[in-house]
Amino acid sequence: QNHFFMKNAVINASNILQKGGVLLFRDFGRYDDDQLQLNSIVGARLEDNFYMRGFEEEKDEAYGVLREAGSRTESINYVHSAGLVHSSSMEAPKGTVCYFFNLEDVRKLFIDAGLEVLQLEYVTRVHKKSAKSGTANGAISRKRIWVHGRFRKP
Repeated sequence: QNHFFMKNAVINASNILQKGGVLLFRDFGRYDDDQLQLNSIVGARLEDNFYMRGFEEEKDEAYGVLREAGSRTESINYVHSAGLVHSSSMEAPKGTVCYFFNLEDVRKLFIDAGLEVLQLEYVTRVHKKSAKSGTANGAISRKRIWVHGRFRKP
């Protein structure tokens, strides 16, 4: 269901680009530490690579709103992997939803919208945070993965 909204978002962005215009894309990549952490939370996974993060005790209520919205697509204006933007006809869920992309997901979305791929790659970083109580060396490492892309309207 969320693929429908992603596809429409990319088509809408493509439609407003002028010929030769370039669109930049950055979003979560598959196997980012956030995805791995969300896998361990019961009920956080809504679909493959699509998760809800946020208020644990309210997750069931928000999941119900998303499922209900899926059957009433006319009530939703836009879904982005970082959250749900809604019309006034429904309440926003408690928490946000996120999708973790692979390169082929992104390539297909943009090519199907009539754009050509200029650049598409994973960008990975390891962030280390100091911690009062953490690992033996006092730091927590997190592997972050993003998908970066540049696409042009021919």
